Amino acid sequence: MKAVMVVDMVNDFVTGKLGSPRSQKLVPRLKAFLERARSKGVLVIYVSDAHRPGDSELRVWGEHSMKGSEGARIVDELIPERGDLVFEKQWYDAFQNPTLDVELKKRGIDELLMTGVATNICVQNTAAEASFKGYDVAVVKDCTEAPSEEDHRQGLKYMKTMYGARVVRSDEAL
Repeated sequence: MKAVMVVDMVNDFVTGKLGSPRSQKLVPRLKAFLERARSKGVLVIYVSDAHRPGDSELRVWGEHSMKGSEGARIVDELIPERGDLVFEKQWYDAFQNPTLDVELKKRGIDELLMTGVATNICVQNTAAEASFKGYDVAVVKDCTEAPSEEDHRQGLKYMKTMYGARVVRSDEAL
């Protein structure tokens, strides 16, 4: 059974401190994809940074997406709907939250369709751990984004080469 994983589509990564025009352009494409997924009964899972003071990632990127802040809130256009799952994370890899894997296994999820930002950071690191845990990973290339086209392409290539992830378009993913 497959699920769509939406990575870090929060204010700080779209319009805030670490946001970019590329992330902003992703929102309507991702919204349409999520609507199609839900209409087909595919589970949607949000994983988002929700940092606390002292989290080690803050040494790299500075304070961002702090738990409970406006920056850590999922963008209005993509607010989770009834039946969606929401998980917080404090590092690039969403599986650092052990509840995520438990919940996926409980629901019989064995395939993850990766979406969100950034292709070459949090999407890539979450895809790595998903692959290590035995999930079939597909990266929806037109529903992921990075600060630059080069970063995006490199992230896609790395996931395909290193983890055997399938790189698919949104019109073929479901």
